[in-house]
Amino acid sequence: MIKLFTHNDLDGMSCALLAQLAYGIENVEFETCNYDVINEKVQEYIETKAYVNYSHCFITDISISEEIAELINQSSITQDHFSLIDHHITAIVLNKNNWCMVKVADENEVKCSGTSLFYTYLKQQDIPFPQTLSFPIIESYVEKVRRYDTWDWATLEDLQAKQLNDLLYILGKERFMNCWFERLQTPHSKFAFNETELLLLEIRQKEIDKYIEAREEEIIVREVAGYQAGIVFANRFQSELGNKLAELHPELDFIAMINIGGGVSCRTIRDDLNLGTEIASLFGGGGHAKAAGLPVSPEIRELVIKQIFCLDPNID
Repeated sequence: MIKLFTHNDLDGMSCALLAQLAYGIENVEFETCNYDVINEKVQEYIETKAYVNYSHCFITDISISEEIAELINQSSITQDHFSLIDHHITAIVLNKNNWCMVKVADENEVKCSGTSLFYTYLKQQDIPFPQTLSFPIIESYVEKVRRYDTWDWATLEDLQAKQLNDLLYILGKERFMNCWFERLQTPHSKFAFNETELLLLEIRQKEIDKYIEAREEEIIVREVAGYQAGIVFANRFQSELGNKLAELHPELDFIAMINIGGGVSCRTIRDDLNLGTEIASLFGGGGHAKAAGLPVSPEIRELVIKQIFCLDPNID
């Protein structure tokens, strides 16, 4: 049995999908995580000795802290039990561990995604169903995910890559996984959406456009870490919202979208600002140069509740 901790976005979910294709759906147990819970989940996995139930543990498209990495190194578990595969620049430091592979771009300077790295890894392993991973549709799927996650889709004008992400949120994670698990096992099929999906995607895009228009009217400008940030409260369509607001407001250094229940997503279109290292890492998060995120802790959520409802902040 394989255990997999993965990010809770399209890239992370696609890593879980590849694991199911490679090892068999019945042999993979995965948990989707955000940065505010990944360290806790991995620590619990070690301390409760849950690892005895699994032959291997993958951590994909998300990184752990150096402290948790050291906990793994000092534990009685063989380090061969773990493989961390990530592409965020803020996780590069983890490469000092021989069970970690963090790679931002390949030898041709093409930006990597968690899915593209995990796909390459799986093809190199002696696994039960290697022929499945060679199907052309899987290669197309992996490239669509890579393009969306690195935002190369915008430069390459690959609308399908963006629509694939939209479809995830239209169908929901379970239905999306089941749908693509079946499609990706068809040897000669091509990457495409059916008529029903195209109609749903058209409706979705209209919804996104209206949401962006509404949030633009609510931008609050504040200085953050020496930069001018446009701050909005948003819990939907954050990638498109952040990039569009950054385009509409070039006077701002970056856009920060606060989702109290999920975290803060940041986007910029500037080439001289690295959101991952210069913004997100300052507040316990991480990510890429132009797209990064940071957690909202339970303590902050509690403070927000107390402020809104005028509760005594000294009373638990």
